Amino acid sequence: MPENFKIQSKAVHFSGFDGSKLEGNLDFPLNVVPRQYIIVSHCFTCTRQIITTARLSRGLAKAGFAVLSFDFTGLGYSEGEFADTHFRSMVKDIECAADWLSEHYEPASILIGHSMGGTASLAVTQNACFSLSHIEKIITLASPASPAHVLHHFGSAMVDLQRGENAQIMVAGRAYPVKPAFVSDVRSYNMDQQMTDCDIPIMAVSAGDDTLVGLEAAQQILQYTGGEKFLCQIDGADHLFSDRNHAAQLLSSILGWVD
Repeated sequence: MPENFKIQSKAVHFSGFDGSKLEGNLDFPLNVVPRQYIIVSHCFTCTRQIITTARLSRGLAKAGFAVLSFDFTGLGYSEGEFADTHFRSMVKDIECAADWLSEHYEPASILIGHSMGGTASLAVTQNACFSLSHIEKIITLASPASPAHVLHHFGSAMVDLQRGENAQIMVAGRAYPVKPAFVSDVRSYNMDQQMTDCDIPIMAVSAGDDTLVGLEAAQQILQYTGGEKFLCQIDGADHLFSDRNHAAQLLSSILGWVD
């Protein structure tokens, strides 16, 4: 059984890819030296307060880990304009988070990302960055194998974007401004090429009832590494692992693999 430490949450701030101030939380066990430091990245257009990220961060902290979660540029309480972001900016924001954690505490040894946050977590490990050189494991949660996957959900906005015009996409009833540069960015990103030299162990989690990202994405992600591979499917779970039982199963599976 995992430990059940009392935890504390500390608000943190650091500069993102364009210098905007990003806001995050460092959750950690009280009066205990953390087992390891983890960075958890949220999904596209989400925030660190989405239930997937928030529950997992608290659960990992109760198990003895220190967990940094943050809002990507232009989202949640972070500064910046969402319209000026793209996949590469997500990757760079994670690198900035790793730099801050390494400078103020210890380098992260595990990266966890939900949906596009997981895809970006994979990509960032292949950057030449000292603060990420200690990564021992990567865990993706319902993540697409390629950033271009997100374009399938842009709907009619793609017509304007492909004409070189700005547009708005609707996600969970909310409008988000997107520029044509976002489309060209995700289409130009070659994950097979990016991950060529990866030998970091990867755990890819698939949600059984996910209508956005299928099992094949998790299977493809595991092909990106020459290291240990672990495929985990949470039967009946939706894209957010919103059911508490599924969230508990997710946490238990992650702790089992990390241990």
